Amino acid sequence: MKKLFLATALLASMTAANAYQTEVNASYENIDLDESDVNTFGIAGTYYINPVNVGNTPLAEAAFLNKASNISLGYVNASLEEEENILGVNVKSKLDLDVLGLAGEFYVPNSQFYVSAAVNQTQTTTKASAAGFSASEDDDGTGYAVEVGYLPMTGLLLAVGATDMSESVNPLQVMKNGFVYGWGAAGVSGEDTAATLRAKYVTAVGNNNINLESQFLIGDETAYRLAGDLYLDPTLSIGASFADSTEDDSDSIFGVRAQKFITPVAAVGIGYSTTDGADSFGINGTFRF
Repeated sequence: MKKLFLATALLASMTAANAYQTEVNASYENIDLDESDVNTFGIAGTYYINPVNVGNTPLAEAAFLNKASNISLGYVNASLEEEENILGVNVKSKLDLDVLGLAGEFYVPNSQFYVSAAVNQTQTTTKASAAGFSASEDDDGTGYAVEVGYLPMTGLLLAVGATDMSESVNPLQVMKNGFVYGWGAAGVSGEDTAATLRAKYVTAVGNNNINLESQFLIGDETAYRLAGDLYLDPTLSIGASFADSTEDDSDSIFGVRAQKFITPVAAVGIGYSTTDGADSFGINGTFRF
């Protein structure tokens, strides 16, 4: 009986040790444009209403597979500096984007239904200086997104919704999918609301697991993104993505990424994407407690 009690207590303590209720993410991305660079920094925090148990599933997908309701707060700063000579005058310009967003996901208890919502605001500051003179302009805009979804089977989410990204984007999505796609997709809705379709599927294939994602934004134009990850083990994944839109002269965006959990609560990731006129490299970190 004592051995049984000790084994049960040890198993419970190990399960508790692998559970987490808060996640913090930080990211840096550098986008190399034809004539300048964009530097993007992001930080986000997520609180789960109930502790997330890890188990033997991919660590990166633990919250999704646990159907863990949550609330997140994210912030992204992007800065672009340019310098050019116009008619013999040296002109310097700088663009700063500060994006703050709040989002939540809710899995309806004892059902297969899901809802999510997000609201975000972008503050844009433009500065220019030449020949001893300078000027600046500030602008701000608000965006939102709502979704309803259904999970017809374990690991599969199908969701539909609406979003307005004409004035602001979701910083959490920018951190996840990259600056180029995040801001590029914002143009599909013009000044109107765009419809959204999204699917996510995590399943086992042989001795490994895979994650498949698709997203469509349908407005004045249609933008879409397809992505997949292969989990070589519960701690390590490699993935690729492809994005494009129906907008005239739109260029496809190709991306690759990898993530490694060094411990059950700490991970590092890298990503690279390329499109005509822009190449980006990003690094990110995750910490759970």
